[in-house]
Amino acid sequence: MRNAEQLRNVLLRRNTHFLVAVWSVIVFVSLGWTLYFQNRGIEAELHAEAQAIHTMDLEYRNWVIHNGGVYVPVGGNVIPSPWLSHVPERDITTPSGKHLTLLNSSYVVRLVHEGMAASSELRGHIASLRPINPANAADAWERQALESFAQGGKELASVELMADGKTYYRFMKPMVTERDCLKCHAKYGDKLGGIHGGVSISIPVDEELRDEQNERNALIGGHGLIWGLGLFGLFLRGKQQRRAMRQVEQSEAQVTLLANSIAHSIYGQDVDGNCTFANAACVQALGYADASELLGKNMHALVHHTRPDGSLYPYAECPTFLSIRDGRSFYVEDEFLWRKDGSRFPAAYWSYPVMVEGHAQGAVVTFLDITEQLRVKNELKQSQALLAAIVENIPAMIFLKSARDLRFELFNRAGEELLGYSRADLLGKNDHNFFPEEQADFFAQKDIAVLESRRLLEIPEEPIKTADGSEKWLHTFKIGLYDEKGEPTHLLGISVDITAHKHAQDDLRESEARLAEAQRMAHLGHWQLDQKTSALKWSDEIYRIFEIDPKQFGATYDAFLAAIHPDDRDTVNRAYTDSLKNRSPYQIEHRLLMKDGRIKYVLEKCESSFDDEGKPLRSLGTVQDVTVTKFAEIALREQHHLLEQALEGTIHTVSMAVELRDPYTAGHQRRVAELAVAIAQVMGLDEERIKGIRMGATIHDIGKIAVPAEILSKPSRLMSTELQLVRGHAEMGFDILKDVHFPWPVTDIVHQHHERMDGSGYPQGLKGEEICLEARIVAVADVVESMASHRPYRAALGIPAAVEEIVAKRGVSYDAQVVDACRQVLDNGFKFT
Repeated sequence: MRNAEQLRNVLLRRNTHFLVAVWSVIVFVSLGWTLYFQNRGIEAELHAEAQAIHTMDLEYRNWVIHNGGVYVPVGGNVIPSPWLSHVPERDITTPSGKHLTLLNSSYVVRLVHEGMAASSELRGHIASLRPINPANAADAWERQALESFAQGGKELASVELMADGKTYYRFMKPMVTERDCLKCHAKYGDKLGGIHGGVSISIPVDEELRDEQNERNALIGGHGLIWGLGLFGLFLRGKQQRRAMRQVEQSEAQVTLLANSIAHSIYGQDVDGNCTFANAACVQALGYADASELLGKNMHALVHHTRPDGSLYPYAECPTFLSIRDGRSFYVEDEFLWRKDGSRFPAAYWSYPVMVEGHAQGAVVTFLDITEQLRVKNELKQSQALLAAIVENIPAMIFLKSARDLRFELFNRAGEELLGYSRADLLGKNDHNFFPEEQADFFAQKDIAVLESRRLLEIPEEPIKTADGSEKWLHTFKIGLYDEKGEPTHLLGISVDITAHKHAQDDLRESEARLAEAQRMAHLGHWQLDQKTSALKWSDEIYRIFEIDPKQFGATYDAFLAAIHPDDRDTVNRAYTDSLKNRSPYQIEHRLLMKDGRIKYVLEKCESSFDDEGKPLRSLGTVQDVTVTKFAEIALREQHHLLEQALEGTIHTVSMAVELRDPYTAGHQRRVAELAVAIAQVMGLDEERIKGIRMGATIHDIGKIAVPAEILSKPSRLMSTELQLVRGHAEMGFDILKDVHFPWPVTDIVHQHHERMDGSGYPQGLKGEEICLEARIVAVADVVESMASHRPYRAALGIPAAVEEIVAKRGVSYDAQVVDACRQVLDNGFKFT
């Protein structure tokens, strides 16, 4: 807007200066033209006058020449011409005695000039570059004229200042030598047709020049006045234009302010589609810095050149062009406009033709970036779909009734499933169409009360008959919906099926009674401690376990600790405080000291809840009397220990029986067990698992009972059939032990101790993790002990050879972890006993 205003001011000043210049040129050209013709007119008058006088002088001269001269009386300024002394009859006397002298043409003209000078300011002079009579000598101007005549000039005329200080218009033409002139001039060298001089005429012009100057001044003054009046008129016209321009600018400013205050983007275009204006919103929306970047540019080519699908958009199909062509408005809401940076945005736009005398002179286009509208519209659509999905899938019956007749207008799937009716059956009908009259009247009365009270109504429990005749219980909320005038339009209801909950409450009451009885029978009680008030609540069973009278017990945490065995109080208190500190549950078994000295064992469990800042709110726990169980465990543990001792004795006996049949390998199973246990300890296995390894290793060769003694003690290498019998001892050991239920994988150790990691072992050809870890440990210990000990068919190879064997086949035949552990055991100085 500011740029446009400056442009208009510049154009106004430029146009004003142009008009002033044109007017000045016209006035000054007129003045120059008038002065020129004035000067030409005066010069023409003077020239005509001078030429007339010159012509008359020449006529006198020619008359005298043609008549051979003229005789005039001698006297006054007429004396006989000394240059005619050669003429015999120069001087004559008339019969009356009057003296006459002959005058030639030059003498006559000179006398005429002298007479003219005496009676007026006119001057005449015969001049020659080679004068016979010194009086005819040429002055400087005449010499210039005569020289020009010698070069072919015909005449010379100019205004000159003469010796008397006056200004004259001087005119001169040459005198051509004629035949009659030769009578006098032939002896001076003049020739026929030659130029021997000339006659100059000088007309005084001082007065004419003053009149001319006055007239010139009048012309200049008149033209100056006309020029000034013209400038004054242009000034007034300029003021009027500036006033009109200011009015236009004010009007445009108001229009621009109005256009810029509109949130919509607006631009105008002429019949060729070129931009004529653009408001601030338009400039900003299209990504330009100023409206000047748009003015005069084809808007279709700038912002509407491409369709949404990326194809070119011909201008002839553009609604803005059609608006101008057809003279009607267009509205489009599914196209894109393009910004300066090449990006695009969805827009809705309106194109209105500008009509002048029934013809479209352009169009005004209003557009709006609808990116946000589309986003909101899409979000609204998604929200509506989400709301519909929520209503449809929420696990509660939602219904909407018309406030006018309480007929159903909306029902969700949960409502269909709850009542057993389809939506098609429910919509458009009211409660009386489905429910018993008394129940339908109850529903209607509640609905009317809700609409009239304008409050939310909660019905915690209400029965309802379903389509199959069964009764269900609902927890219902109802609220009225109203229009802007406050008139009820609908009733919204949400009902939750609490049938199961109601039945559960009934069952809960029964179960609570059963639970109390069960707790009494199971010797299990529960307690609750409020951390804010330190209030402690015990169930009846806890009082029975602690053998405390509820009326005499101060229900506090300290009173609780006082009932615990003195040796266990710190442990129990520490367990509880640590659970609060670590925000974790705890379980502890501790003793109670009864008043009569009896000891009870209880198992206590506790969990606590905390607020957002980590402060404890409440602790919940259970206490179970496990005295009987504890004593039973002690007895069982003692019995278990006796059984383990008996089992170990039995296994030892079996091992001894095997070794009795093979005296050369006596102590082999025991030594394998020692090494296997050491390996297991290095590997970090627990004691119970190590115990199983000891048991399995101690009898790992139990199957050799079935191998003939002569083969076991044979001092030479075994035949293949004999070797097969020996190898069968693993399978035989499995058959012997498979029906014995050990608490450890003893049977698997016996069955798998000759299996290898790569599947090359026997009897099953197991690989890798298919072999239990205990058997893998015993396998390495068995190889090391066998190679390090004496055999009937060879001497002992020693520990180094055994280590070399297991290292060479580490990860191939033997478990790598077990081999590493075995090396560590041997490196630490292990010795067989």
